[in-house]
Amino acid sequence: MAQVAQDPGPRDRIDDYMSYLTRKWEAMPELAAEWGDWDELSRLTFACDWGVPTDRLHQLERWAEQGLLTAPQRARFDQLLRLVAQHRSVLERLLVE
Repeated sequence: MAQVAQDPGPRDRIDDYMSYLTRKWEAMPELAAEWGDWDELSRLTFACDWGVPTDRLHQLERWAEQGLLTAPQRARFDQLLRLVAQHRSVLERLLVE
């Protein structure tokens, strides 16, 4: 008989999401430096695909509001939010171009 897979819950995804988002946001300055070399299709693909990091950030915000982050995760999340604030204007400029 087939077994139903159990949802591991958000606690197992929190660290993965934060690592993923940290890599994405840390790469923003390098991406911006290369942006002028990208063709229109690559830029459009990036803009469409950026929905994934946006969704994951919103999900992390919801989990933080629900109090699901451990103290170390909360510290990491606060660091991620500072990184996002630091590079948000770069992303916004790229998405407009």
